[in-house]
Amino acid sequence: MTEEKKELTRQEENWMLMTTLQIPWRDCNAIEDRSDRDFLLEKVKEVQKFMVEQQKMEEKYKEMAAAGGHQPPESNIITPQDILQGR
Repeated sequence: MTEEKKELTRQEENWMLMTTLQIPWRDCNAIEDRSDRDFLLEKVKEVQKFMVEQQKMEEKYKEMAAAGGHQPPESNIITPQDILQGR
């Protein structure tokens, strides 16, 4: 059984671009090139997938903390403040 791909309205596309990628509505509405819109909508899907994975990871850490007090691992992201402090 194959699932039919639902065609989104322009308003639905704009809403996805605005809420996920933080592009102002007027700018979303100004994107006329179909390949540009499709590219950005693919990026929306990537961001949404990443957000779901992050949420699952956060829930897992909460469960671990509740079960045994484990803390999530420290982030390995280097911030400008880390550089200034010589970390």
